[in-house]
Amino acid sequence: MFATGRCLCGAISFSVAEPPIRMAQCHCEDCRRLTGTGHIVQAFFKTDDVTISGQPAVFENVADSGSERRRSFCPSCGSTLFSERNTAPGIIGIAVGAFDNSDWFSPGMVFYTHQRPHWDPEVPGVQAHERM
Repeated sequence: MFATGRCLCGAISFSVAEPPIRMAQCHCEDCRRLTGTGHIVQAFFKTDDVTISGQPAVFENVADSGSERRRSFCPSCGSTLFSERNTAPGIIGIAVGAFDNSDWFSPGMVFYTHQRPHWDPEVPGVQAHERM
């Protein structure tokens, strides 16, 4: 077992069998609105390596790239949990703050830097992109 996590109220929990295949931070408007802060940090895993207990609610929207994004959250406490895109089948993003321990996290990329609020610090030494 690589890691475990849950929502704030504990109604939804998850476990991940293997380490992430990618880790990133995003400053796009959608992610900032979703988190209520300057960015979201996610680790991406093969869907087959993730086990979810409980039934998250889902919000679907279309990204500026045109890809369909499916964002899952706890219907009881509202915790942001998972995201999936139709352009990346078999991959699930998990909000790093939902893990019981996230000491292993280190962003490999930062996206939408042109939308980063001036008060949200840059991550030095990490590959940065103005868009996705």
